[in-house]
Amino acid sequence: MENLCQTPAETNITPATPTSTGKRGPVPRRRFQKGTLIQAPNGSYFSMYYIDGPDGTTKQVKKCLGKMSERAAQREHARILEEVNLKRGSIAPVPKGQSFADAVDKWRAAIAPNLSPATVRQRESHFRAHILPRFKHLGLHEIGVHELQSFATELRQSVSRNTTIGVLCTVFGVLEYAERCKMKVSGVKPGDIEYGSRTDEYEAPFFTREQAIDIITLAREPFKTLFTLAWSTGMRAGELMALTVDDLNFTNKTIRINKAADDNTRIVRQPKTKCSNTSLPMPSSLEPVLRNYLMHWKPNPSGFLFATRNGLRPRSRDNVVRAGLKPILKKLGIPLNDVGLHAFRHGLATQLCEASVPITVLKNQMRHSNVATTLRIYTHAIPQSQRDAMEVAAKLQPLLGSITLLKTGSK
Repeated sequence: MENLCQTPAETNITPATPTSTGKRGPVPRRRFQKGTLIQAPNGSYFSMYYIDGPDGTTKQVKKCLGKMSERAAQREHARILEEVNLKRGSIAPVPKGQSFADAVDKWRAAIAPNLSPATVRQRESHFRAHILPRFKHLGLHEIGVHELQSFATELRQSVSRNTTIGVLCTVFGVLEYAERCKMKVSGVKPGDIEYGSRTDEYEAPFFTREQAIDIITLAREPFKTLFTLAWSTGMRAGELMALTVDDLNFTNKTIRINKAADDNTRIVRQPKTKCSNTSLPMPSSLEPVLRNYLMHWKPNPSGFLFATRNGLRPRSRDNVVRAGLKPILKKLGIPLNDVGLHAFRHGLATQLCEASVPITVLKNQMRHSNVATTLRIYTHAIPQSQRDAMEVAAKLQPLLGSITLLKTGSK
């Protein structure tokens, strides 16, 4: 019988890298191999590739695959080369235009212009600080579950769970757009990643009703009216700064929210979400405050309620916090760390929750897309039932103390 497969030929060849005079000796250049698939005259297929020798040289291997179809031989050849490259630590070169950095460039050109400046700044911060140093030169197909899970686990060592989720959302935003562009991606999804427990969740600062009253009392205009609006409506800072006279409807007792000013550029754009675009009720206690403010208000071309001195742009949130809010907080002895205008919004949500306002009403006032966001982030209230239970427990303390003394005396 004809011997279809001869013993694999192994031939010593010169080192791929010239011999070094250093201590390490010759080091093979670990290129990614595609190998060669050849067919002998008798129909047998051979897979040819290189392996590393123990002395730093490379050896050529000619492995017989036997008689089979060409397609089957190609599959077997690919399997063998995958094992060889894995053992050598070789990585397939990224096809041109298929790296993660290429996908980020596409995202920046097509998606970023449609997002708010604040969102783009956040995404760019994620790219610069965390993502690109890790994935810039990797091919999209190389970023799978293991790579992203390892990335998330390492992030949790230095940043919070919410920040980790935000960074991964930025990665998935790029990968999803790359997939829509028919680029080759691994197919990993957000649900494939574990982010750990919520034990380190950040609790945002908020003002109590009493604190809000004290702050508004000490504030001077225009901060007094601005803080009153923030507490009475729960509007976001950008929405407050973009508010115009035309947004106030004293006939229907409503305040229209349909725009927001960017924190840095102060460019007026659409609000944060679709749910943010609505009209809020104007409380009866707020109406006289607004009417009084408009009596002394200086008109400006855009009609901004809280404009800069030249009237061309809305006020800066940072300036309002630094010049209007922080000095009052310092005078009142309220902690200053991480406290800004959003503390009025959190405080109003907490106040409404403690007042047993229906959750749907609370959600609509905060203008969230779902109730879970309202409950998880914006409510710091302790349920009244819990307070009542602790009051009963506190009343039992003197009685328990008397019983203890009687037992001690009886001994």
